[in-house]
Amino acid sequence: MNRLLVFLSFLGISNCFMTPSQRYLNTLKKFDNDDDNYFFLEDNNNTKPIGVRVIIPQSNFNQTNFENFKSQLNLNLNVNKKSQNFNLESNIDLNFNDVGGYDKIKKEMLQVSDILLNSEKYAKFNVRTPKGLIFEGPPGNGKTLLAKAFSGTVNASFIPVSGSEFQEKYVGIGAARVRELFKLAEENKPCIIFIDEIDAFGRKRSSDTESSGAERDSTLNVLLVKLDGYKKTNGVFLICATNRVDLLDPALLRPGRIDKKIYIGHPDKKTRFEILKIHMTGKNIETNIDMDYLTEITCSMSGAEIENLINESMLSALRDNREMISFNDIENVLNKSLVGWKETESIFSTDMIKRIAVHEMGHALSGLLMKDHAKLSRVYLNNLSPNNPGYTVFETDEIDANIFTKEKLFAHLVVLLSGRNAEKLFFNKSVTTGAMKDFEQAYKLAEDMIIKYGMGDYDIYTFTSDRSKDIIDKNIFDLLEKANNKSFQILDNCKNILDDLSDLLIEKNKLHRRTIELKIYRKLPKLLSTLY
Repeated sequence: MNRLLVFLSFLGISNCFMTPSQRYLNTLKKFDNDDDNYFFLEDNNNTKPIGVRVIIPQSNFNQTNFENFKSQLNLNLNVNKKSQNFNLESNIDLNFNDVGGYDKIKKEMLQVSDILLNSEKYAKFNVRTPKGLIFEGPPGNGKTLLAKAFSGTVNASFIPVSGSEFQEKYVGIGAARVRELFKLAEENKPCIIFIDEIDAFGRKRSSDTESSGAERDSTLNVLLVKLDGYKKTNGVFLICATNRVDLLDPALLRPGRIDKKIYIGHPDKKTRFEILKIHMTGKNIETNIDMDYLTEITCSMSGAEIENLINESMLSALRDNREMISFNDIENVLNKSLVGWKETESIFSTDMIKRIAVHEMGHALSGLLMKDHAKLSRVYLNNLSPNNPGYTVFETDEIDANIFTKEKLFAHLVVLLSGRNAEKLFFNKSVTTGAMKDFEQAYKLAEDMIIKYGMGDYDIYTFTSDRSKDIIDKNIFDLLEKANNKSFQILDNCKNILDDLSDLLIEKNKLHRRTIELKIYRKLPKLLSTLY
């Protein structure tokens, strides 16, 4: 192959109209006796010919100009940085310092990088180099972010791909792309491959002869071979991410291919605090905003939702020509994410607004006075909500978050029924449809308590006879009746406070727990010490 010889020199505008051979001859004539003023830039470490040789006068050499010339002539001296379908990212300006919290996961991943980069340290202990790991968990919690930050931390090349990129209607395309992906990674070691939504082609292999399933199986088979055929220290590491790890083929998840499975759930209190600090950087925030309180109200939110909360709060402030985020900005954005938002307000009569306020204060007071229930946070009247003109927010407990006692579930059952009971207490039988969702949740919870959790007369029930069904129905009815009576007892003891607080809610449109507790303390202090 003939090699192209390009000369870059300051020869004047007229040279632009010469043919390459004419410019070449003129350059040789002009600098024939002055070869020391020129040097050659070639990739001597690459056995493959670059195809271009650049000659620049040393007296005028400037690295910045050279980079500009190189980009204009498309002279990329670093070859194999992309393939036909995949691009390789290097010099990533993201590391673990840009990821808030998740310290244990970072520590686990850093050990993997240490094994990859310092194999001699682990060789004497006969440690096998991990070939891959998989992130599983709900969306928005940083699976992709952690993978990219890991690549930037260990200073390795990074190839991000999606599982859907391996799905095509033509047979063999997916398998060919897997080979292409790993070939690109092997040419740029050390390299990290990140496959997002691996379940797109890593699902359990089908047993039928359906063509679409056969194509997906063929793609998965190539991936399995690539993972199984590696040597111990080949410099390529695979990271996968999915929301449905239960759909994946067991052969993909076995040790030796995917050695580590890491669940990334919603961030805990410490991680939320770190996420808030990162996303508040560069934003002006009023000094009265309590970071600890922000950490509490963002409980059960994903990292992406927390980032969106702060970002939308800043945009809300800028829309009002303010340069500082206020707590009202944060609260308004939080409410929009909880119950939605519409342009026009819902129109209610004075009587209906009173009923809504009484209903919500029934939930709030029963939740506040039930010792086994989650802590009350705030109560709202919101005419801009599409479906919920009133709602009560309770804080999510992080302690014992996954296992519940019978008393805790019963307390929640009482709170669900207290909205309708508050209406009955003030309006007798003239009730509204606002309790529809409360009843649905209450019945489902009572049914689960009896059938699934064994909290009725018997631990286990059969469904083979009408007698068993009658027993189950009776247990569910008795449980709901008991919760209903407890709800009436609580609300009847604080009827006057409920009336005052509902009027205050109509006036203010929102009440925080501290305001409610202060009102109770001033009017009926004994009530706060009487927990049910």
